[in-house]
Amino acid sequence: MKKTASKITEVVIDIICDGCGASVVPDFQKAHRESLDNFNEFGVLCASYGYGSSQDGHTHKFDLCEKCFEKLTNTVTQLRLDNGLTD
Repeated sequence: MKKTASKITEVVIDIICDGCGASVVPDFQKAHRESLDNFNEFGVLCASYGYGSSQDGHTHKFDLCEKCFEKLTNTVTQLRLDNGLTD
């Protein structure tokens, strides 16, 4: 005899850019994938602050489309140049 039970499972159905609000997932992928948990065609910016920091315990995570991620990297590159830093 098999015992069964219903389980509720959350799945990722879309990934929205935290910069511009656009979906980073092509419509084809949304229509043909049961879950987008392993969809990796976007950038993720993460920061976690530790003990002694003025933001101790704070964590930030942003999902970004390629265009917004490129804007972010260009801004950081410009900040580096403005401050005389090189690779």
